[in-house]
Amino acid sequence: LLLRYVVILTSPFFECTAVMIQTDNKLFSNTVYDNIQSGKISVIPNFLSSSEVSVLRREAQRLHSEKKFSTDALASYGTSGKFDPSKDRAVLRLTQWKDQTLGDYDLRQQFGYRMASVRSDLAYNLQRPYLDTGLATTKYGYGSTEISFTRFGPGAFLRRHVDEHHEELKGKAGWSQPTRRSVSWLIYLNEDDWDGTRDGGQLRCFHRKSLLSSNVGARPNGDLQLGWLRASNTDPVERPVFLDGRRPNHKCAMYVMQNNNDNDYITKDFDTHPLLYVAGSEALTKSLLMNHRRDCADRFHLIETPKNKLDDLFKRSKNDYVGLGENPQYDETVNDIDPLGGTLVLFDSVSLPHEVLASRKRERWATSGWFHEDQQQPITI
Repeated sequence: LLLRYVVILTSPFFECTAVMIQTDNKLFSNTVYDNIQSGKISVIPNFLSSSEVSVLRREAQRLHSEKKFSTDALASYGTSGKFDPSKDRAVLRLTQWKDQTLGDYDLRQQFGYRMASVRSDLAYNLQRPYLDTGLATTKYGYGSTEISFTRFGPGAFLRRHVDEHHEELKGKAGWSQPTRRSVSWLIYLNEDDWDGTRDGGQLRCFHRKSLLSSNVGARPNGDLQLGWLRASNTDPVERPVFLDGRRPNHKCAMYVMQNNNDNDYITKDFDTHPLLYVAGSEALTKSLLMNHRRDCADRFHLIETPKNKLDDLFKRSKNDYVGLGENPQYDETVNDIDPLGGTLVLFDSVSLPHEVLASRKRERWATSGWFHEDQQQPITI
């Protein structure tokens, strides 16, 4: 067996102590890796024991009571538009997480070691070697490129979104970051008596219904997915659409992988700004960039359509409570994950739309983060 890495876990707070040795054996079942590669969520119950959850939750609650968390105003609650920090999502940011003077730094560091073992396992078993090399492992801190505690106040929810986008969809700053999110992870730190039916707070994920032609999220060369070609009578699989941002003259183009692994470019070369991140961009893409490929234009759609705030105004009355979650599209299914303490969830950061449903009358605690890969280099001409 090939010895890949050794992680020393000496903290008395974690039952997985002594030496964790990863060889050709896997940390998880094959289903976990297959789900991530196919754009679904992987759920691992009891990844942490109740005692481990309690220790981490107390650390999070202590730091929150000491006002070390920051509210980001990304969550929503009820129908009131007034900002309420007690209900909003609050985060212990990476700077505070790494601060040795705050709370139990040794506990957070040992937990980081444990998540580093998960990252290394995923790098090998997802065939994403860049998860475990370069700035993705060293720039921001050991264990996970981004790692935090999060608290959702009673009634708080987070709207449907994806965690990462292609560099070209982020405007001028897109290519300036050294790394990008590859795998999202979250471990719930709630009490043992949490009941999803009663207490809410589920993570709702939107899966594709159709059989997929290939792995999702990103190509080995770093090109990220931004859409799909729906299955058709002549092509009965759904194909991920990737964006090549390194075309000549600083242009971009979309392509799919054919069965022989050749790139099939389905758009003309184009400039991304502002076409692909404004409301209505999907229709513009079809009419302007795919007018020579009607076979593809009829099947194309973005992973996540850019939001239009006017849609919410017309879709809902002022008395509607939007924390109950969105309905799936006709070609999607939903999977609601109860936030049970100790449960680890993993999913591809690029391809899986998800949202957080409103918690009811109690706080929702978690530790979460993203495993990064070094970003592909922009083309220079």
